[in-house]
Amino acid sequence: MEIWNTLSASLQASVKISIIIFILMVIVELLVLKYKEKILQLTQKNKFLGYFTASFFGSIPGCVGTFAMDSLYMAGLLSFGGIVAAMVATSGDEAFLLIAMALDGEISFGIFLGLTAILFLLGIFAGFSGDFIAKKNRLAVGEKCEIIRHEKEFFNFKHFLKEHIYGHILKKHLWQIFLWLLGAIFVIELLQNRIDLEGFFSSTNVFYILIAALFVGVFPISGPNVVLVMLFAKGLIPFSVLLANSIVQDGHGLLPILGFSLKDALKIKGFNFALGLFVGGLLLLFGF
Repeated sequence: MEIWNTLSASLQASVKISIIIFILMVIVELLVLKYKEKILQLTQKNKFLGYFTASFFGSIPGCVGTFAMDSLYMAGLLSFGGIVAAMVATSGDEAFLLIAMALDGEISFGIFLGLTAILFLLGIFAGFSGDFIAKKNRLAVGEKCEIIRHEKEFFNFKHFLKEHIYGHILKKHLWQIFLWLLGAIFVIELLQNRIDLEGFFSSTNVFYILIAALFVGVFPISGPNVVLVMLFAKGLIPFSVLLANSIVQDGHGLLPILGFSLKDALKIKGFNFALGLFVGGLLLLFGF
């Protein structure tokens, strides 16, 4: 019964997120077809503006802003550094939880604003660093899925439905993204129901907590990271651990990339894990 209930809940969540992704991908498809050169100017020709924009969208509470950046990355209009910037800056649904706790007085608004500002700035830094490392090491990343513009048929609605919505978005991407969503959410929900995560974090050496928080952040879903927010609010873990986890985790933001390119997703997570370990470890040494 528990497994079926978990599967049902996972299916509902997967469908909901997939609908959001579908809508965003249709919007981006239209924008790419009509405004490709203008988008390129923002995300490629001006590197800093690309990192700034990606980090800004990542800072928006929830995953919608990150999904928009995913769509640009999959269309080849955002660099590896750009998508890294968005993933570092995002806190996923935990941002909503932090806001609610601030309104309830459990934490100060300064904590939420400070965390958001730090992640935003780290996102820009990560964007520069990600592209520099990718270029220097000749990493094969960001092989775009070309959106083909058919000049004569662009304003033909039937053509857009057949070639772009069905032939491109649904047939090539959305079904894979949906399966990744369903599998990831189902597995994580089962683990949460069987492991006492809060007891583990509250009784372990702080350095091991930091390492554990980084690995919890690796999972491409929001749920497990909520525990860390609650532990921080109770004073059981330091800010450095919460920040490190926030750097690595991206809520549901990485799931579309998982369905698009597993290799790219692993490289993004690897980079963010290293950054989270460095920043979190440094702050921990200084007592934060």
